[in-house]
Parts: sequence; C-alpha cells; structure tokens
Amino acid sequence: MQRPTTSPLGTLSTDDLLFVPPDLPLPVLQETLLRDYGIDGMFKRLSGERDQNLRVRTKDDTEYLLKVASPAEDPALIDFQIESLLHLAQRDPDLPIPRMIPSQTGEMTVKVVHEGETHVVRLLSYVPGTPLSLSGHVTEQLAQSLGQVLGQINHAFAGFSHPAATKFMPWNTLNGLLESPQLADAYLPDHLQHACAPVIDRLARVSLPAMRDMPHAVIHYDSHSGNVLIARDNADEVCGLIDFGDMIAGPILQDLATPLASLIEHGADPVGISVALLGGFAKAHPIPLDQLPYLHDAILARLILTVELLTFRIRHDLSEAEALEQTELPRSIRALERQLEMDPQDFIRRIMDAVSQTE
Repeated sequence: MQRPTTSPLGTLSTDDLLFVPPDLPLPVLQETLLRDYGIDGMFKRLSGERDQNLRVRTKDDTEYLLKVASPAEDPALIDFQIESLLHLAQRDPDLPIPRMIPSQTGEMTVKVVHEGETHVVRLLSYVPGTPLSLSGHVTEQLAQSLGQVLGQINHAFAGFSHPAATKFMPWNTLNGLLESPQLADAYLPDHLQHACAPVIDRLARVSLPAMRDMPHAVIHYDSHSGNVLIARDNADEVCGLIDFGDMIAGPILQDLATPLASLIEHGADPVGISVALLGGFAKAHPIPLDQLPYLHDAILARLILTVELLTFRIRHDLSEAEALEQTELPRSIRALERQLEMDPQDFIRRIMDAVSQTE
C-alpha cells in the first residue's frame, strides 16, 4: 500500500487542521432530514472536530447521527469514511460501530446549500454508550475489551484499501510534523522541550523510519477515550467505537499506540494496560510481534504530537479550544511526562515477556 503524504518541510498551518466545523441552522437540517430521509426528530448538538454532529431522536426513540461536513472537506476523505463503514458492515455485521443510512433515493450523501456554500450531509446509526472520557474508569479488563474490538476491526479491514488512505492527516505521527523543530519549539511547553529533544531525535533517526518501513494497512487510528463507548451496565465492557474521520494507511503498531496513549492519560499503568490491550487484540487478530519493540516510542510519538496539536488548536482558537485548555491538554502533558520517565528498554522487555507467555 502506498505510504501516507507528509507535510511540506514539516510545517503546519490552520488550513492543514480544518478544525472549524460548520454550524448550519437546525431548521435547515430538520428540513433536509425530512425531505431526503423521511425522518422527523429532535436534535441534540454533539461535539465534532471537523464535522457538525447532531444526535437525532424520533418519536419511537430510534436514534441517528447526522453529520454535516465543512465545504472545505476533501470529498475523497468523505468517500473514504463511507466506503470503510460499508466494507466493515459487510465483513463483520456484529462490529459495534456506526452504520451508513441511505437516503430515500438510495444515496449515501445528500447536499445542502446554505449561504452560498455546499455541505455534504450523511446519516448514520447512533451507537449508544458512555464515552470513556466522561467516566475515566480505566482497568485492565476494559483495556482487554477495547483491544478485542480493535482486533476485530483490524481483522475486518484486511484487504481493504482506498486512495484517500494516504492523504495528509495531521494526527498521523509518520507525516513529518513530529520531526519539525518549528512545531516542537513553538508548541511544546518550555519544561518539555529539553526533555523531548533527545527523544524526538531518536524517533527521527530510528523509530519513525522503522515504522514507515512496516507493512501498512487501513486502520481506525482514533480510538482515544472520547471515541470509546462503555456499556451502561458494565463499566469494563467496550460497547462501541465511533468516529472514522482520522483513518489512515499505517502499521498496526500505530493503531495500538493510539488507545494506549489515551489510557495512560487517564492514569493507567503503562505496562499493565499495554499487556491487557494486546491480549484482547490477539483474540481477534494476530499481534505484529516484529513491531512491538517500537511500541514505547510509538506511544511517545503519539503523546508528543498530541500535546503539540492541542496547543496549536488552543493558540489559534480553533474548535473547542477552551475545553481543550482546561482538560485535555493538562491530561496529555501529565501522560507525556510520565512516559518520558520510563526506561524504554525495560518497558519493551516487560511487554515482550508478557506477550511471549500468552502465546
């Protein structure tokens, strides 16, 4: 599979991030929903990084998710998300993920023109559950459950490809941004710049090139705690995984490092939680053992880039900046500080020893 696009010279602009979701009036969307889908319901606004998201509840309590894309969103990326969900639904109908809902004419998208701009609208099934980011309840049992869901999705993704999988995506740790001195100097807190400098150098020289040479496949790559849904009757059971907007072509290692970085942000023991997640993953899909020696650095890369991009969004007053500054950024900084204190070799040795005992 072709490798993802990198950012020119490791630079970043607000145009790259597109973190300004649209805000169409509710009457316009209600009219669209009734006309194109034959559905009438009550709307509730949901958060969204790039899309305007709304939960729709009908009189019979059926729930849907309405997504409105920005006019600036690349149509190929929208098609990537649609085709991915259709593929997964066909390969594994039991996956706890959203499903595409076609319009009354059988289309997967409809268009809405508002104030001279054209927006692409999609309707999906609504996946019930409590976001892990709200509960903060992180256990090894939960990590194992999340790992199994991730493994099932990776297994179902086998053989799937899409041209947009290699497009530039800011959160991709292999896109060149992480190696950018400009980004680290401007968007890492002063007390972290010194500690991260040798780590970023090691990543640039060793780990990131090795990860770029690993086999690439389409991965979800966004299983942070805000997208992980927990069952209301069992706090240790993952009942859903949402938001397929940040998918990329990358090594499975990246798809493992993303949730682990997020679980560590919630105070989980890095080794114990990693072993648990890997154990759950292995129940559904083979663990890429040759990639695991780079797991510590993959987690570090995700945490460093997260701190940089969250700071970037806050400085440029992009979507949800105030909430990010109060909650997510401090949590990510604490997790990065904690991971920097770990001995990488000891971390990997303990992970490999645990995994070898379960084979």
